[in-house]
Amino acid sequence: MHKASNSLQKKLQELSKIIYRAATILPKCKSCGTCIKYCPLELREFNKEGKAITISTSISCGGCTVCYHRCPEQAIKLVRLSKNTI
Repeated sequence: MHKASNSLQKKLQELSKIIYRAATILPKCKSCGTCIKYCPLELREFNKEGKAITISTSISCGGCTVCYHRCPEQAIKLVRLSKNTI
């Protein structure tokens, strides 16, 4: 097995410190529930206004992009976070 180059190792180390969280663009959300249905961690639900949001739990949304790619309204953005801020 080949060892990754130093620059690739450095890039992988940088990427390991970054995660993404799905955030709903509320005015674009049409409350269809697609993102709720397909979230593999079951971290999305409707808020009091009927908009689908990522909930806060002990499990963190890792930004897998499933909801982002499934949303027919493109109402989800991925917010880049540092693991140090979570």
